[in-house]
Amino acid sequence: MIKTIFIVFSLFLIAIYSDQKVFGYTDESTHEEYLDFHPYTGNRLIVFNDTRIDYCITNNVENPMFNHIASNVIKTWHDRLVEVTNHPLVWDMTMHIQPKNDSICDGFVNFVNTPNPTIFQLSGVAGFSHPLTPVANVTIYTDDYQSTLVEMAREDDTFWETLTLEKLQDIIKNKNHKQFDYETIYRVTMHEIGHSLSLNHPFTPDGNLASVPGVMGYNMSQNKIEDDEVLQIVRAYPNGFSKISSPESIDLDNPYNTKSVYLGEVTNLTIEIPNRGGKSLVNGIEVYIFPEGTSSQKPDSAPIKISKTNGKNSIVNDENYLDDIHVSMTHWDTFTKVLSIQFKIVKEFENADMIIVTHSAGGFEKQWFMNDIMTVDRAIFSNLLLDLETKEYTYHLMSANPNRELERESAFEIEQKKLYTEALAECLTNKNMKKCNEEIKIEDFKQDETPVPIWMPITLMMK
Repeated sequence: MIKTIFIVFSLFLIAIYSDQKVFGYTDESTHEEYLDFHPYTGNRLIVFNDTRIDYCITNNVENPMFNHIASNVIKTWHDRLVEVTNHPLVWDMTMHIQPKNDSICDGFVNFVNTPNPTIFQLSGVAGFSHPLTPVANVTIYTDDYQSTLVEMAREDDTFWETLTLEKLQDIIKNKNHKQFDYETIYRVTMHEIGHSLSLNHPFTPDGNLASVPGVMGYNMSQNKIEDDEVLQIVRAYPNGFSKISSPESIDLDNPYNTKSVYLGEVTNLTIEIPNRGGKSLVNGIEVYIFPEGTSSQKPDSAPIKISKTNGKNSIVNDENYLDDIHVSMTHWDTFTKVLSIQFKIVKEFENADMIIVTHSAGGFEKQWFMNDIMTVDRAIFSNLLLDLETKEYTYHLMSANPNRELERESAFEIEQKKLYTEALAECLTNKNMKKCNEEIKIEDFKQDETPVPIWMPITLMMK
């Protein structure tokens, strides 16, 4: 088992071990592609908020080649963004080598010989992009420690059977390994920087990431950034690398100021439903949106009507202001109910008004009138987002969508591998690989009853 694992992973798995397999799902009956928010989208909200992105290298003083690779990678991404969008003013990406003040850094590129965490050693990764740090942290492992293990196994027929955790870590950290060549390190760095710019792995029906074009798959000969990879970044940054203006959650008990969103963007509007005494007594809610404002407070005249009652959705969408409306109810904590409304904006409007009506379990009704709730501005790439898409993209955050069951199965598999790896590592502290393989089987950790939480950025609502 472990021999197979090492040989497979020695083929340069350029990704973090916990990457979810499922990124998209195509419904052949409608030819719509459903894409989910993925962890890397978080960088769009917590990192890049200016018209220039500053990447930095601060820990590499011994090998100038790595500085050269990182600088070339950043320039390549910048040039492709400019080339595809024909807009040079908002894609300014810069690499700083040993900056005097690292407070300017939006992201760090780190080159390290071999990984420290045991889980990375067991999975054989060649690069890692952390999606949840305050800055975009990318780490590249430059030594081919995977091939070292395979070569030692060729020379020793009992290598895998006698391998212990202590021996494994000694080989990873203390043995001499060949360094990956320039092209390989360059390709791995391209892939991980793509993650930091919000890209995940492409979805493939058979899960074979070695067969897809572009730099976000696993084909090491694919060095060109595909147009569609650039367009995925544009979908996350409709105004380039500029400051994000996104609607805040609407708390019906508190004042709300007008927020701007962008034409062509997929956006998420959340409404916090008031609770009394720590309990939300609302079992139904209706939302009426007036994109051009309203001179009266008659809900029936609203072009957009959304109802969520007894778990059922009812949506009326007239006059083509919005498209792809999806509605779901969720909880932010033990008591707070939140109505999430996702939609794509396809027509400009100013100072939209909103009427919200809630219904309690006892049949009581309460109404709120929200004045000047939202304005739609034209983003730099609004036309690109609206006109150049070859498929209909629907982004889901918390609503039901075709990916859910696939995500659930994927999460179970990830948890199964995690528990198996932990048990194997613990066994290897006292026994050799042969005995551990006899005692510990991955199928014993199958997850099929207890739900495994799937990380979703419920506090990062905007796409």
